[in-house]
Amino acid sequence: MTCCHGKLPHRAVRPDAYAFLTQRGFGLLKDILEPVADKTTILTGIRNGITSAQGLLACVECGCKTYAVDTGSRGIVFHPKIYLGKNEQEARLVLGSANLTVGGLNSNIEASLKVVADLGVADEAALVADLESKIDSMIADFPAHVVEITILEEIKALLAAGRLIDESVKPAPSPSGSSGDRKLDAVPQMKLDKKKLKFTAIAPIDGVVEPILPADPLGEAQAPKVAEAAVPGAPAADQLDLVWESNPLTRRPLNIPTADGTNATGSMFFTKGQTTDIDQRHYFREDVFGALGWKHDDAAGKEHLERAKAKFRIIIKDVNYGVFEMSLTHDSRTDSPAYKQNNSLTQLHWGDVKPLVALEDLLDRTMFLYRDDEQAGLFVLEID
Repeated sequence: MTCCHGKLPHRAVRPDAYAFLTQRGFGLLKDILEPVADKTTILTGIRNGITSAQGLLACVECGCKTYAVDTGSRGIVFHPKIYLGKNEQEARLVLGSANLTVGGLNSNIEASLKVVADLGVADEAALVADLESKIDSMIADFPAHVVEITILEEIKALLAAGRLIDESVKPAPSPSGSSGDRKLDAVPQMKLDKKKLKFTAIAPIDGVVEPILPADPLGEAQAPKVAEAAVPGAPAADQLDLVWESNPLTRRPLNIPTADGTNATGSMFFTKGQTTDIDQRHYFREDVFGALGWKHDDAAGKEHLERAKAKFRIIIKDVNYGVFEMSLTHDSRTDSPAYKQNNSLTQLHWGDVKPLVALEDLLDRTMFLYRDDEQAGLFVLEID
């Protein structure tokens, strides 16, 4: 969590405190904090799998006095969410559940209480003073656990030690449960009144070669009965590379009929989606699935089609549905209209997985494809 406090000029809104911190979350308050950065103190928890090196660096570069709080144990979490701002006349305090993350400030369902304290009233002034005293005492009493961060090298060291995450690397999924029956979960995504935010890409921390990923296991699940292939051991998150991210899903890739009487194709083309700087005509066949045993179709008129099979662990809305063997097809022609128009040429055939994905509660969600670096031919396909 992060905690921030400080004395602000008249009508300044806040110094802050939070449990978890990210660069994108900090960016939502940056314009408010910049004018009072020299009067702002931030305490943020680390070793929690959420607070990022980029978030900590953003606080330091903004000019805020920044502390990293490390309890030294995953069983003890620095968890307060305190936003406190004051001037000579009043203090404004927000206490609640919202971390300094995009989820906490924009996307999640959170609850907070705003208190405006008149510092001319003894009881109200004492409340604010007590809170500030406790924050100051934590800094003074736990010097090995509450450490001021002032330079990039200190952030790099925390990242290398695994005590911060690299926000430029999207973590692999760690599902909260497992199921063998997709029909038991038809809950659509909750539509909330929230801002549609656009973000630029998060830059990696300069000088850190190996990105640090959370090492939480994916959680083993018995494959649904329709999955014929044996279920390999669930890969650890640090074995997985995110190789593709879709645009918001529509009926076509999910194989949901658009009207009564229409037939779905049973497959999905791997388009560019939100994965930048790729040539979709070659990327999936040559890079993502290049190690598979591709063979040309021997049927007359279909020799240009290459076929392969791979195993995919299916994770939908944080639930692990097991591993399925699925087929892939790639059109190898370079003189076709599709190739000349830069269209996608590699498709995934849903097969036994179709009943899991051809459901309307998955519309507008995002699909992620991960490649397992340790188990050849095994991929993770997540929809969330």
